[in-house]
Amino acid sequence: MVLHIGLPKTGTTYLQALLADNRDRLRAGGVLYPFLGPGAMFRGAVEVRASHDKFGLGADEVAGTWRALCERARAYPGTTVISHEVLAGSTLEQIAAATAPLAGLELHVVVTARDLGRQAIAHWQEEVKLGDTRSFADFEREQFRADTGPDTGPDAGGVRPHFWHAQDFADALRRWSTAVPPQRVHLVVGPAPGAAPDELWRRFADGAGIDWALVDAGAADPANPSLGAAEIRHLRAVNAALDRRLDARSYNRLVKRRYAEGVLARRPGAPPRTPASLGPLFQRVTRGWLADVTAAGHPVHGNPLDLLPVLAQPGDAHPDLAAPGERFDATAADLAERFVGQADDSGA
Repeated sequence: MVLHIGLPKTGTTYLQALLADNRDRLRAGGVLYPFLGPGAMFRGAVEVRASHDKFGLGADEVAGTWRALCERARAYPGTTVISHEVLAGSTLEQIAAATAPLAGLELHVVVTARDLGRQAIAHWQEEVKLGDTRSFADFEREQFRADTGPDTGPDAGGVRPHFWHAQDFADALRRWSTAVPPQRVHLVVGPAPGAAPDELWRRFADGAGIDWALVDAGAADPANPSLGAAEIRHLRAVNAALDRRLDARSYNRLVKRRYAEGVLARRPGAPPRTPASLGPLFQRVTRGWLADVTAAGHPVHGNPLDLLPVLAQPGDAHPDLAAPGERFDATAADLAERFVGQADDSGA
């Protein structure tokens, strides 16, 4: 049994798409990627985290999903893979509850990680796609340079900036090792830019104990294309104009999925890169985490040096700056009113 828990923005959507698109081939090779209905693994993970309100779901919409997934795993004689990045941030109590229905199975946990340089930009962009209005400079001040460490995080009753709780792979490995032996809690290293298209899949398959040749990963399209700097700034303005007038379900449907991912992501804007000034911090933290991983004895799949931060080059624009002259089909204020009207018309 393999439980892939993320981390967020580490190629999880790409890996999940590969697993879903190749269900039949995987099952013929002794690997089950269970299907209970669209979004079942997401709902199961949300149930584990008790985070249905955040995603605009009712408790009844997720109840029982996790146990149903676990029952499929228990009934299958080969390897079952369950994957969702929402699981990564689970508290110790949530981890115990999630693994209890899998008692008696040889459970392996896989954590995918990517360098903090690319993760900082991805985290900021994702938060804006979820409704945030803050600039990258705001995130640098309030999150990237404000870490309080895992000992003051949610498990200890404290508050840690969301970026660090979500991206601290050493802490994720440590937390999940309270339910699974460290030798079965794996770190899969996201490849550096320029790697072969299927390199992440090969590393993941190695960590999950799957024959990588069961899937033609090189033919897959990349998932979750990044927004350009102008598109992110525009979306921040839309969010400010909305001023929280949409509930979570309506916002996710109309703004995040339909507009940000369906319209803005198709524009040709170049994705921003994390400023080099954050390099010393991210280098120091990453090397410390890798030392912890080695000391704990976790299996590592891929080159650990690929986790050193990828940063902007001299002359690259700051993420908050967009090229002059960028134009959009409607103003932020007009779009906000349109989205509010669409939500009202649908009865959402």
